[in-house]
Amino acid sequence: MEPKTKQYLLVTVVGVTLFVALLRLSSVLAFAGELMDLILPILAGGILALFINVPMTGLEKRLKQLFRRAKKQPSNKTIRLLSFFITLLGVVFVLVLALTLLIPELVQSFRSLYDQVEANIPRWTAYLSAHDTDMSWLEGIDWEQLLHRVTASIDTVLVNAAGAVSATVNVVVTASFALIISVYMSLGTESLCHQAHTLVCAYLKPDHAAGVLKFCRLFRQSFANFLTGQCSEAVILGVLMTLAFSVFKIPYGSLVGMLTAICAIIPYVGALISCVVSVFLVLLVDPVLAVRCLIVYLAVQVIENQFIYPRVVGKSVGLSPLYTLVAAMIGGNLFGIIGIIFFIPLTAVVIELVKEDACRRLRTREPLQ
Repeated sequence: MEPKTKQYLLVTVVGVTLFVALLRLSSVLAFAGELMDLILPILAGGILALFINVPMTGLEKRLKQLFRRAKKQPSNKTIRLLSFFITLLGVVFVLVLALTLLIPELVQSFRSLYDQVEANIPRWTAYLSAHDTDMSWLEGIDWEQLLHRVTASIDTVLVNAAGAVSATVNVVVTASFALIISVYMSLGTESLCHQAHTLVCAYLKPDHAAGVLKFCRLFRQSFANFLTGQCSEAVILGVLMTLAFSVFKIPYGSLVGMLTAICAIIPYVGALISCVVSVFLVLLVDPVLAVRCLIVYLAVQVIENQFIYPRVVGKSVGLSPLYTLVAAMIGGNLFGIIGIIFFIPLTAVVIELVKEDACRRLRTREPLQ
């Protein structure tokens, strides 16, 4: 078959397929939803493995340097397994430390709020008695109709509760499969990369295969640099918050610092989440201190955004603050938090490839007279 005939046949098949898909758009969307539910654990596991692989790779390099002087060097598989368990222990340690700081403070805050309400009950009762509250409005209530509405509401609540339980079970099952898949992907990174490299080289033209492999290599390096810079920035911001809360005598300084460091892994959005939670915790203690907490938090955040974040994270991926903000905004609008995290290194890779292509075109172009 001639090349032009193949092209015409391919265009015809694609056109007919798109036309049929548009005619049965609802069925296509339903099938896409089912397919997404099917591959969601694999996608989630791959994303989690990508996060785990960054500290694992760094630990592997350090462990290889450490065991290089040993008489009997362990195998690469043993070093990878050891680095995986060290990474896992680090994540568990951070989560346990955060929960250890968070749960007692929350219990103390709600206990203080309960004590305040209990202490004010006599004053509220005396106020109602002194003003002789009129309760005649209770006589006009249709109790039978009210009971019917309450019964209907209970049925609705039970149906919603059953749906919530089913959704929770699905989330737990998906998360469990994703965690197991991420473990296998993390431990078998070399094998998976070799298989992917073989498939790309076998099914794509040499130029296209080289471009795809270069893009993947640049994205992996850019994402590793981004995650490293983001974690460094999160630690710096957490320390600054703890110091600022201690200086201005605001409660929950250590808790807010830990919470800010954890949430700051998410660019821009994480700071807003930790700010809301911090102000709410301080509000349970003293409303006046909550205003001071908001001012101090925003001041530290502005300083961090202007002087620390562009230098730590922006330089780690080679992006200016403007491009970093635009990438986070577009990624957040398209895919939420995951989009914010992945679009910053992706933008860095695209800009790098565009710069290389522009330089190549300028070198081959004839100079202007």
